[in-house]
Amino acid sequence: MGEIVDAQKYLKMAIVGVMSIVVLVVGYGIFINAASRRHIEKMEAARYTVLPVAYADYRDICATVNNMNITARAAWMIDINAQYEGVVSEIRVSQNQRVAKGDVLAVMNNNDLMANIASAEADIQEARAKLLNAEQTAKRYRLLVEKNAISKQEYDNAVNMRDAARAQLDSRMARRDLVRSEQDKMVIVAPQSANIIQIYREPGKYIRAGEALFMMADLSVMNAYSILSHETLRRLSSVGNRFVLEVKPHRLTHKAYPFGENKSRTHLKFNQFAMTLVHANPDINTDADYHEVSWRLENPSGIFEPTYYDAVKIMSQDTAHVLVIPNRSIQKDGKTGKTFVFTLDENQKLVRRFVVCGITNGELTEIVEGLSKGDAAIVAEPFGYTEGMKVGVTKYDF
Repeated sequence: MGEIVDAQKYLKMAIVGVMSIVVLVVGYGIFINAASRRHIEKMEAARYTVLPVAYADYRDICATVNNMNITARAAWMIDINAQYEGVVSEIRVSQNQRVAKGDVLAVMNNNDLMANIASAEADIQEARAKLLNAEQTAKRYRLLVEKNAISKQEYDNAVNMRDAARAQLDSRMARRDLVRSEQDKMVIVAPQSANIIQIYREPGKYIRAGEALFMMADLSVMNAYSILSHETLRRLSSVGNRFVLEVKPHRLTHKAYPFGENKSRTHLKFNQFAMTLVHANPDINTDADYHEVSWRLENPSGIFEPTYYDAVKIMSQDTAHVLVIPNRSIQKDGKTGKTFVFTLDENQKLVRRFVVCGITNGELTEIVEGLSKGDAAIVAEPFGYTEGMKVGVTKYDF
């Protein structure tokens, strides 16, 4: 009986041992299988170039064009001329100063005018004395003619002399006022609020009538002009007519017209200026190769100088909700000039797909035709890979 019990005990131990060995073998097999699979995946991946891929999606972007040229001119600019000859006695403004309408800019002096005014005043005093005497005579003669002490003819002569004296006074006063009006021209005032761009004369210098004393310009609002291709103009105008012009900072660092700060548009950098598209010639609906575009540019700080600027950036203030991919995905066929992207087929092989592009913000480009939301686009320069090549991919976030 004891021998049977021992045999059963040993049998159970053998079964447990065998099961343990089986579990160990199976676990080791699973480990080896997983390790092998990872190794195979690594070997498989090593066979292919790994490229970043972006998936087309919708974004709100502005329209941007770079490396444009633009010419700016003051909306209002004029020379302020002397209206009468004389010597400049005072200059009451300085170059680059902002002045308001009616501000005194300069005072001139003309000795002949001063002498003429003094002479006119003396003539007026003489004429007043004559008029007073003639009025008294006419009054006295009226009393005498009523008493028949003098003839009616004598009284009429006195009245005529009085009227002549009054007319002479009026004439001399008009002459004095005319001379004074000439004297008023010796004070030069600003015709409107603007900036003193140039001062042509110094105090003590003689100037003739019609010669310029100052150049004034209103630089707070400027007219700007550029030449845009039809496609560029179409893309920009598709987002609206409000834009921002950005120039290189070094073009503004030492400008001659620092009149203030742009406090009303704090969201703009100091080298950015709000701009409105005013007119295109020919009209945008005309299928022309190029258009001359007119802009209205706001320059409240005064640092944007009326001159020519190259390599500027124009950005729309409004945005459009469009399907986009990164700019780096966009390629151009060297032979046909058509635009395309590299995408992937079901076997993860590279395939060319021609696309039609829309607006761009410098980083992302709108895809009008050729891709749908979620379609893959390789984000890499076309070096080291070709169409039909199988590749590995890594997601590119944008």
